[in-house]
Amino acid sequence: MKTNREEILQSALRLFMSMNYERVSLQMVTEAVGLTKTGIFNYYASKQELFVAVADRYLFNAQDPEKKYAACDGTLSDFIDKYIRGVAQTMEYIVRIGRVEGDAVTGKHINSAYINFFQQVLFYYPDGKRRLHELLKKEYCCWREAVRGAILSGEVREDVDPEEAAALFRQVFVGMSYEMSFFNGLEINVLERRFRYIYDLLKR
Repeated sequence: MKTNREEILQSALRLFMSMNYERVSLQMVTEAVGLTKTGIFNYYASKQELFVAVADRYLFNAQDPEKKYAACDGTLSDFIDKYIRGVAQTMEYIVRIGRVEGDAVTGKHINSAYINFFQQVLFYYPDGKRRLHELLKKEYCCWREAVRGAILSGEVREDVDPEEAAALFRQVFVGMSYEMSFFNGLEINVLERRFRYIYDLLKR
């Protein structure tokens, strides 16, 4: 059986989502993809190097605002639509990888397992705290610029604070993602409804 780098990364992601970094071994990865340890070393020299590659692919790249939705070049209403579509596509991507023959990641719902993976990045990814902070800051910046543009165009009220409005949208998303991860995962239709309610409060 021919194994490629993508199969290794996907198998490793499932393992890191299923259990903590300390419990995952390269042997587990080799068994999951049908390689020898030597075969894994042809791609990654250590478990940490593999973990970094997994985090880069399925967290920092997948969650990069530039990859999830288009730049803030339209109305705030359009930005909300793009953001929701981007979230839905990213969720579908992670859930698809997290499933093996129709079964979810062992012992956990995929969404909560993915959030646990974020926590691991804080501790086991070199400079992970700074990288995550930069990612979140980039998200806030996109929301802030979208709101600021809506104020300048007259789409929303002049007295709206772009920083506070950006935080409101972003924290509703994060809070819902966390809370719903313990059940069936984030409900996109509910997120859209909450965003639209906030938007209506901001409109002229």
